[in-house]
Amino acid sequence: MRFPFEVFGLHWRFSWVLASVLLLAVPGALSSRAAGATWDGPPERQRQGQFWRYHWYERGLTNANPAYERRFRVNSPEAVLHAEFGHRVEARENGLMLIKAEENLFQLTAAEFYCEAWGGHPGTANKRITVNGRTTYWLPRVGTEEGHCTYFYPAVPLRLTDLVNGYNAVQFAVDQGSTFWGHMLVDNAALRVALTNGHPDLVKRGLAHFTAAVKATPQQSGDGFLLTLECPPEAAVSIARVDFHGWYHGYDENGDGRRLDWHGFTKHREPVATLGVVTAPPFALAWNTAMLPAQKDVAVRAAVRFKDRPNLVFLTAATGGLEISDRAGVEVVLFAPHDQPVPFWSRAGQRKSCHLDLDVAPGRMERAELHVVTWTGGAGSVKEYFTLNGVPYPVAEGGRHELMYSRVPVDPRNLRRGLNRIELLSDTDHHGIEIIHPGPALMVRFRRGE
Repeated sequence: MRFPFEVFGLHWRFSWVLASVLLLAVPGALSSRAAGATWDGPPERQRQGQFWRYHWYERGLTNANPAYERRFRVNSPEAVLHAEFGHRVEARENGLMLIKAEENLFQLTAAEFYCEAWGGHPGTANKRITVNGRTTYWLPRVGTEEGHCTYFYPAVPLRLTDLVNGYNAVQFAVDQGSTFWGHMLVDNAALRVALTNGHPDLVKRGLAHFTAAVKATPQQSGDGFLLTLECPPEAAVSIARVDFHGWYHGYDENGDGRRLDWHGFTKHREPVATLGVVTAPPFALAWNTAMLPAQKDVAVRAAVRFKDRPNLVFLTAATGGLEISDRAGVEVVLFAPHDQPVPFWSRAGQRKSCHLDLDVAPGRMERAELHVVTWTGGAGSVKEYFTLNGVPYPVAEGGRHELMYSRVPVDPRNLRRGLNRIELLSDTDHHGIEIIHPGPALMVRFRRGE
């Protein structure tokens, strides 16, 4: 009965491999991936701590970025002469951003482009950036071309020779693909650069010899770890906060097509869905793994930020080799829909639905959690806009056109063995509500048995 989920899992993995192959085919991508430092790399590539510095895109004329509209928009060429869309203010946006990064390029070891982006109207194709007119990089495919509603956080390795010490021009482009209007949004974007050991700015701030690591101590209950940032006491006073990250097999909340991943993302440049943020010594956090499947090769790390230097981050080496042990008589399984509509988007009274096929009787369930990511375009007059077996869940509140990640407890008594129906309904004439790919899922902890 779990076969559909496994099939979809293989599909996601295959899609990511295909996207990686396409990226490597782009000029410059192979050499850029050969760089040592990488933010999103797997634990085996996170063998030593690394200082990174963010340079964020800032909107407005005072930042050399004129705009007609409050959000950064990217349009396909057809939009400007479209009978309807060509007269809208959104069509005046040219997809160009200037990011000021005053860096001595000789003192960098790697660079990446990072952004928080709504994938656009389903069917929008070939999202890409060109940096300073030198190299074009394709943004990873995460399902938009296939018709899904998406949101994604690409970390694109760049050639250092693509950058300049000063204003860097990043030109976005998209193709119309199979949609009615090729269009995407970028909420935040940054150039993220890796600093050399002994970088003059680190020496000046007394951080040239800073080091830190994450110690993971298994909890006596067996369902988690105590995570502690280990660093010299004299260095701790300069730390503003610590954001703990986990590498594990779970729900794909960041929508990159990988369930085994560094989980979490940013919203308004702040961490979401990571293991947690600690803002005071001893910089320790209890990570409860009771609602994750048993698995090996788990890893943790920390992003350390400093007082008065918010854009400077020390990313610790990965602490790997951890295990979420098998529980005696208990199992945790993620159930995903087998019939998700494409796109999973409701507006103007168009009801959309899918089903979760559970092969567990509710009487054996100890806990259940609904995971879902939505884009809040508004439910109109509909009060119970998202339901699971007729029970409403507040997963897309408001109509501000922003992302929401929900991890909501579900009473097992409201579930059933077999098909469980999810329904989405918005009657607004405008955008409505999107369910972001890979869609809703249930993480269920249950007792083994007949």
